[in-house]
Amino acid sequence: MTTTKRSLAKSTDNLPLIRLSAINPFLLELSRRRADAGELLRKMNLPDDIPASAEVFVSAQSIYEFVERSADAANDPYLGFSIGQSLELHDWEPIAQAAAEAQSVGELLNRFIAYALDFSSSTRFFLKTEGDHSVFGFRRIIDPVVEAAQNDAFYLGFLARLLMRATRDRWDSSLVLFKVANPEVIPQQPEQLRIVQGDNRGIQVRFPTEWLFERFEKSSFHDPGSTAGPAQMPESLTGSLRLALLPHLHELDLTAERAAEKCGYKHRKLSRMLRKKDTTIGKEIAKLRAERAGKELAQSDRRIADIALSVGFKDPTVFSRAFKNWTGQSPQNYRRTHR
Repeated sequence: MTTTKRSLAKSTDNLPLIRLSAINPFLLELSRRRADAGELLRKMNLPDDIPASAEVFVSAQSIYEFVERSADAANDPYLGFSIGQSLELHDWEPIAQAAAEAQSVGELLNRFIAYALDFSSSTRFFLKTEGDHSVFGFRRIIDPVVEAAQNDAFYLGFLARLLMRATRDRWDSSLVLFKVANPEVIPQQPEQLRIVQGDNRGIQVRFPTEWLFERFEKSSFHDPGSTAGPAQMPESLTGSLRLALLPHLHELDLTAERAAEKCGYKHRKLSRMLRKKDTTIGKEIAKLRAERAGKELAQSDRRIADIALSVGFKDPTVFSRAFKNWTGQSPQNYRRTHR
């Protein structure tokens, strides 16, 4: 059994990004528990709309950190697992798409692997057969700065439920083995899931190969209905960098070093990658700020001082000089000529 491959695998030098909407289950659960999810988003300099938009991409590191902080905000060491266990399977589009087309459990997992590439470039899901058992899971592109304990717990809860539903009467927890970063954030369960210590780069589940050939009963999944397709994952290194930095343009201390850190890379490594594309971190930040400021000037009546703050300039005079350097026009002249 081999994984389905699609052109969306793209270049391996893209930055690891995840749709911001991936944190929606955590945002909604925090709100349900009356924890201030918006405050947590603001502390991390992320957009504070709830639910989060599927059109916004952020660095994988930001998602990992948000999920880990959510457990602290909820004062619940088992938060990730409980959300994964309770999540409706069709609420995640890759699963909904795969379930709509799959005829067997193996096809369900393979199609999920293909569709997941549209939602995250930070992980690579895999399915491999090793004789009488198979292994399904994912590996992270980079090693997270924080321990991905709650992230893995979420996926364990979700994948356990997925396999239970897909295999139905064949499910036997004694034949399944999960590997996660930190088993201590998984509570004792009636199913007595077998869990062992893994590493910080991903999660995997081992199960009998014969389960792959079980007929997949679509009735075990709710029909999600039709949904509009979200924005496409960027196909280039510069495109993914720009998306990762968009939520942080207002930060006054967004240096090249800080920008690289937010993307999960050492400054030297990311700079080296960008040099091959004839650009730098600083140039890309400047382009983004110029584009956002230009759009605000042309389409809104906001004060220039407020626009300056929105793109990381505390001093409007410094912003005006920078903007003229970017566009050849002062902010006032740009506003007049682009209305």
